[in-house]
Amino acid sequence: MKSRLALLLAVCISCSLVLSGCWNSRELNELAIVSGIGIDSLDGKPGYRVTFQIINPSSSSQTMGSTSNQPPIVIVSATDRTIFGALRKASRRATRQLFFAHTQLVIIGESLARAGVTSIFDIFERSHELRLNSAVLVAKDSDAASVLKLLTTLETLPSMGLLKKMQNTSQVWGENRRVTVFEVINGITGASDFTINGVQIVGDAAEGEKKSSLEQSDPMVGSLMSGLGVFKEGRLIGWLNGLESRGTQWMLDKLNETNINVDSPDTEEDIAVNIFYSKTGVKVELQDGKPVFHVHIREEGIINETGGFVDLSKEEELETLEQGIEQKTSAEVRMAFEAAQKMKTDIFNLGNELKRIHPEQWEKVKQDWSSAFAEGELDLRVEAFIRSTGMRLKPYIPAKK
Repeated sequence: MKSRLALLLAVCISCSLVLSGCWNSRELNELAIVSGIGIDSLDGKPGYRVTFQIINPSSSSQTMGSTSNQPPIVIVSATDRTIFGALRKASRRATRQLFFAHTQLVIIGESLARAGVTSIFDIFERSHELRLNSAVLVAKDSDAASVLKLLTTLETLPSMGLLKKMQNTSQVWGENRRVTVFEVINGITGASDFTINGVQIVGDAAEGEKKSSLEQSDPMVGSLMSGLGVFKEGRLIGWLNGLESRGTQWMLDKLNETNINVDSPDTEEDIAVNIFYSKTGVKVELQDGKPVFHVHIREEGIINETGGFVDLSKEEELETLEQGIEQKTSAEVRMAFEAAQKMKTDIFNLGNELKRIHPEQWEKVKQDWSSAFAEGELDLRVEAFIRSTGMRLKPYIPAKK
């Protein structure tokens, strides 16, 4: 028994000696932390120009503080036939090994997006270095490198600023939403088409790369979330802007919160209603060989501002306002739906819904679903409810005589 225990102890000690230690460890001061990646085409040539936004430790360290004249980021670009090749080739310019564990943003240039993004995300699934939960943006009317080079106010890291800008407008305005690499891959491999948020440069991009552009209270250069890029078969074919974008989020049941201006008895669109809850239900079926999309939207809101006189103590006044909300919502959803039909792109995942509920009906139209979707009928029903009017029922603004 003692010999067996001694043998077992010897085996455990031997294993601990072999398996212990960090054989693949990397020191922090030997890594270049990549916060954002931009991917562009090469003007018709095969391959990619990949741009890396790297955190500048000299600028962000406490020893340098605000006295540092260095920018908070460093941009490194490389070109290659493959994205992985560009990633490795970037080592010729970087003094440290690129580290992608904190990469939160991937930007695609518009020219590359129109050529097709089907193959560029393959590396994200195969490589252990890249993240599938990184957010994706399309550089509208620009290339990805120019967007990554822009310095931003409030946020030290431009990529983090873009990410927070996307999340903020998604939560309070509703025209955009966060789309990840994983969702894009599912969109490419699924039966439906998909959308990706657009980001647009405002002002002179060259000036936005300079630190001096931040030394004013109203910077002349910046970026803003701008519409939704519509992708069909992995290619960008058009844009949905403004109300079309918000109507798309309503259809997709992705709307968190937004504002709708409705009419008062005296003035147009002078009552602001904050929509804090929205739920969309969708059913799809074939009627006489034609798709019919039954969409039911239920939403709730709070009156936050009135510009004219309206007596909110009267139930009929509230019902009139609720009808105004329903009409506004319905108009935006129909705008988005008609725009998608013109492009013959099922960005609302309706094909997958038909396949899930009525697989036998899906078999009849799956070969030419784009045309069937374009000819489909939208059966839309919106229910809106005002849950609160604030502290005042009758505004201090007198009614017009």
